[in-house]
Amino acid sequence: MNKKYLAPVLLALTLVLASCGSDKDGNYTGMGSDGNGGAMPNGGDTVDMSNGGIPPVRPDINPDTDVNYSTLASDTVYFAFDSSVVPGAERGKLQQVADWMKANPGNRLFLAGHADKRGTPEYNRALGERRALAVREYLAGLGVPAAALFTNSYGSDRPAVQGDTEEAYARNRRVEIGVIIKK
Repeated sequence: MNKKYLAPVLLALTLVLASCGSDKDGNYTGMGSDGNGGAMPNGGDTVDMSNGGIPPVRPDINPDTDVNYSTLASDTVYFAFDSSVVPGAERGKLQQVADWMKANPGNRLFLAGHADKRGTPEYNRALGERRALAVREYLAGLGVPAAALFTNSYGSDRPAVQGDTEEAYARNRRVEIGVIIKK
């Protein structure tokens, strides 16, 4: 190969290989700082990843038939544009979910992350995942067993409402919390 082409080819190859690496930060907490006390409710910065931790888990269930979304429908968590930080105004809902779980031990929850339709499908799926993980981590910080929390992202594929208004977008930036009914 001609030496004048070697450097650009090596640079291109390096960039291609770098883009194949993991884009997940091993220290990602999903909580960020939002000016409203973005720290975990247990006072720590992250949830303890030892003894089971809280990595995302996708159970072998069908979210359309094996999950009851109506029980905790009023506790759907809404997010700001392009954010996976659980807003301060939404944290009370997660406390209610944690209280429900303590009163109903043995249940498992399915956290379905969503995004509005702005952005690419890939970006929206990743954003929905970050939102679901942030809710999962927050609930775990409130004492909900991490083994009872399962996440999935639908990105913008399942809008709550149709439309191109800010109100419609705001209703679609959410994490729905469903009770898994399959044992």
